This record gives sequence, structure tokens and C-alpha cells, in this order.
Amino acid sequence: MNEGFLYGTNEVVIQCVLLALMLIAVEIGFRLGRKAEANTRPETKAQIAIVEGALLGVLALLLGFTMSMAASRFETRKQLVLDEANAIRTAFLRAQLLPAPEGSEITGLLRRYIEVRARYGTSGDDFGSLSDLHAQTEHLQMEVWTRATAYAQKDPNEVTVGFMLQSLNEAFDLETARWTAIHNQVPPNVIYVNGLVALLATMLVGYAFGLDGRRNLFSTCVLVLAISMVLAVIVDLDRPRSGFIRANQQPMMDLLHQP
Repeated sequence: MNEGFLYGTNEVVIQCVLLALMLIAVEIGFRLGRKAEANTRPETKAQIAIVEGALLGVLALLLGFTMSMAASRFETRKQLVLDEANAIRTAFLRAQLLPAPEGSEITGLLRRYIEVRARYGTSGDDFGSLSDLHAQTEHLQMEVWTRATAYAQKDPNEVTVGFMLQSLNEAFDLETARWTAIHNQVPPNVIYVNGLVALLATMLVGYAFGLDGRRNLFSTCVLVLAISMVLAVIVDLDRPRSGFIRANQQPMMDLLHQP
């Protein structure tokens, strides 16, 4: 997974840092505007206002685009949990139709498999723990598949085992998809570009205030707070295992507690 400041720091800290940087940018812009106030003509101020509005518009588009990327990845991860739980449940029910001893052996392994997958969903963002659970998952997959295929070779025309192998294959594919999904985050450079444009936009806002010779603390604070909150939500959505907004693991937990 991506490491570094964005994905290794609490979202509140990220928001506070960005908030502080934008307030500094506003102040720098204001002081530059005050220095240029005496030599700036009214028509130039109007042109700066146009550029200010255009830059804020670009920032809004960037934030919307990045939010869409993060939300799409979040929804994909959430849907994969439901799909995998359904696939495992189907495989478990079909395994129960197999005669003993193969049926009981496979269902026992699947119960262990469900326990590992439930732990995987609730283990947070510790990559070491995730890697260990991923290795356990692969080991159990191999055990289940070996026993299922061994039984299928005894009676290759058995419809029940054929359907079970199909559902097992689907469950294993979805596990791979979930493992891939946790690495599929919004590129940090995209978020950094959003932050950089936000700093430039707020600096220009401060510069426009400086040309008018007065600060507007309320509107400035509202603007920088709104931008920092949106960026913090984007980062939070992009790491749903440890952020405030987490992908729902209830389908897997329900599967764990089924009789």
C-alpha cells in the first residue's frame, strides 16, 4: 500500500496541517497585495478578481474529480466484501451436500477460512498483519481446493461438486480482488496537486483582499476550512480500513456467526 504522509498520518492532522498552510498562504497573499495596493489600477483589480474566480473554479473541479476517484474505490471495496461473503456462503452450503468424510472435512476448512477472512476485514491498516492473513488465506485455499478436486476425481460427473468448485473458484477470485483493491488508492500526487492548487487559490484570495486594503477573516476561514475538510474526507475515503469512514464488514461478520 501507499505509505508516506498521506496514508501514514491521521486525517485530523492532515486537515490541521493543510488548514494552517492555507491560512499562511492567505496572509502572504494579503501582505503582497498591501504592498501592491498603491500601484494597482481599478481595472487590474477587476482582472485579478476574474483570475481568482477561475482558479477557485479549477480547484472545485479538481476536488470533485478526486472525490469521485476516492468514492468509486470505496464503493468497490465495500461491494467486494458483500460479493465474497455471498460466494463463501454458497460454497459452504454446497459443501454440506457432499457425503462424509469429504463434506465434513471441506466444511470444517471453510469455517476456518471464514474466520481468517473475518479477521482480515477487521484487522485495520497494519500491512504486516494483512500480509500474514493473506498467506493464511492462500494456504487454506490450497487445502480446500485439494480436497474438493480429489473428491471430484472420484465422480467427475457429480453435479453437486461441480457447482461447489464453481463457487469456490468465485470466492477465491474475490479474495484476490479484495487484496488488489487495498493497493488501489488515489495516487498521492493527485491529492498533492489538489493541495498545491488550494494554496495558490487561497494566496490569490489573500492578495485580492490586500489590494482592497482590508482582511475578511470570516470568509477566509470558511473557505480554507471547507477546502481542508474536503481533502481530509478524500484521504479518509481512500483508506476505509482505518479511517473514520470504513467499509462495512457486516456481511462477513454475519457469515462468521452463522450456524
